[in-house]
Amino acid sequence: MKRQTGTRMTRRDFAWLRMDGDRNLMVINSVLLFAGPLDLQRLKSTIAQRLPNYPRFTEVVRTRWGVPYWVKDDTFDIDAHVEHLPVAGVTSRDALQALVSGMALTPLADNRPLWHMSVIDRVEGGHAIVFRVHHCITDGLGLVHVLRHLTDDTDSHGAALPARRDHPHWSVGARSPACFVLGAGLSWLKVAYHIARLAALPFDARTRLKHKMAGAKQLVWLPPIALWQVHDLARKMGATINDVWVAAVSGALRTYLLERGEKVDDGMLRAAVTFNLREKSNAFQLGNEFGLVAVALPTDVASPLERLRLSSARMNAIKRSHQPRATMAFLSIAGALPRALQRLALNLFTSKGSVVLTNIEGPASTRFLAGARMTDVICWVPQAGMIGVGLALISYAGQMQLALFVDQAMVPDPERLMALTHDAFEELGRETGSGLDVRQRRSA
Repeated sequence: MKRQTGTRMTRRDFAWLRMDGDRNLMVINSVLLFAGPLDLQRLKSTIAQRLPNYPRFTEVVRTRWGVPYWVKDDTFDIDAHVEHLPVAGVTSRDALQALVSGMALTPLADNRPLWHMSVIDRVEGGHAIVFRVHHCITDGLGLVHVLRHLTDDTDSHGAALPARRDHPHWSVGARSPACFVLGAGLSWLKVAYHIARLAALPFDARTRLKHKMAGAKQLVWLPPIALWQVHDLARKMGATINDVWVAAVSGALRTYLLERGEKVDDGMLRAAVTFNLREKSNAFQLGNEFGLVAVALPTDVASPLERLRLSSARMNAIKRSHQPRATMAFLSIAGALPRALQRLALNLFTSKGSVVLTNIEGPASTRFLAGARMTDVICWVPQAGMIGVGLALISYAGQMQLALFVDQAMVPDPERLMALTHDAFEELGRETGSGLDVRQRRSA
């Protein structure tokens, strides 16, 4: 009966659904690159059999008396979601970037489940799948769980498997309502304090990253970095990979703005950094279980080592605070507000920052989809409200892929900012004596 009448959508996921704007769509865009040719029918058969283990991918959102529900789509058709996109000739990396950038401007059809796959042949000796999922379905960790379930650990198991009723979704009951808002032991008083504190934050440095958005988007990436090199650097400095990531982005933004005549030493930039709040074992439940924390990036500091030290100290301070859970609770509250008030509150928060940063832990070993070996995974974080620059890091099979998603009014030359981010990793490698070197990867 529950599957027929619908499942109530969390207010937090409803807030993500309503964040779509004319210049920012709340869609997680990703590109999966594969070696060799593709069997399209085998791919569709595999997806059609495995994806229904996650009901959100076969449901649409409907509201009753203002309350949102996930309702089964009785007309669900895999052919409407997994489509072959014919492209004349061989598709280069630059051409693929341009193609995906154009897709990023296109909303997902709201009369069917909010996801889509575009399959592109002849991409530098292999093929690519552009996988677009609305953020209201899940966050980055949940999406990685879905990707693991859709794929195999060998190429001999690519044929479609029957839908499994013993998949965790079917054997675990609904989450406790307390998990939707605060988490164990967190009081409303602490939440209110942190929300008020975030609202009272002064604006960060006014740079070109604060320009009014044009709506034209560009998505770029460069060849990956060996994950073990960054891990060794972080371990040597008593930091985390995320600390190194924040420090490298800070250095890249500093150089990028200096090259354009900006006064970066007069004030810092602030980033909205995603902060995971779910157990990995619960990723199958999908939905959004993370907070956005406001981090002062040390873009006003010239020394790479000092930027790393400050990044690590500031991230550690946030980990000890209740700010991540407070912002997650804020999203739950926003989902219960009228749409206009939610947008007003969102703009208030996002006006205090310039960029969004996310770090996603992807599959640790090579995966295969419908018998094809997946060589790379690239993912872009959407931006909300008044923010138009997002940088994402995702790890996969021993490598680390960096990607940039920008509004062209703020960053008209994203390739330069992306290259500077790689340069900042190399600079940290030289300063720490860790030997991190991405030049060979970049020239590949």
